[in-house]
Amino acid sequence: MYEIIDESLKLASCGINDLTLEQASSFLSEWEDGLTLGNLTLFIDSEKGYLVLNRGHDQYELNLKLAKAYLPASGREREEYRERFGEKFKTNLRIMDAFKIQMRVQEDMFKIEHQSLDSAMPDDSFAKWVLIALEKKHLPTCIAISQAYFYGVMDGKRMDRARRKAGAMA
Repeated sequence: MYEIIDESLKLASCGINDLTLEQASSFLSEWEDGLTLGNLTLFIDSEKGYLVLNRGHDQYELNLKLAKAYLPASGREREEYRERFGEKFKTNLRIMDAFKIQMRVQEDMFKIEHQSLDSAMPDDSFAKWVLIALEKKHLPTCIAISQAYFYGVMDGKRMDRARRKAGAMA
């Protein structure tokens, strides 16, 4: 369905005729009201994890160059692009920013899902045993995650206080 342009950037293209009705409706919701499919320049396919450009759009080549430059750019460089292209590509850049955030979240989720307590912490780590105890409670995932997070914050504050106390005594 999509032609992969750049796998490392998760950039693809397709023609409007390749979209299903559900896809078209979903993608148009990312844009302002009153636009037609012919105006659609790019969209995020969250299910497949790609930023997809409409290769039938008049400005396809320009959008492709912009995406290839903007997606790997640093925060400062992206800000310069936003200043330079201003209103003309405002919606495209907003969608590209949303795509970058989505990709970062997916990368972090992948890392978290493939990280085990055994590899993340030494055996003598007290935090490891607290997290194992949380896991054994069979709590709903969101509660377990929030408790683990709050434990991390609490433990971090403890370590910071100990560090400051040691610095004050020295």
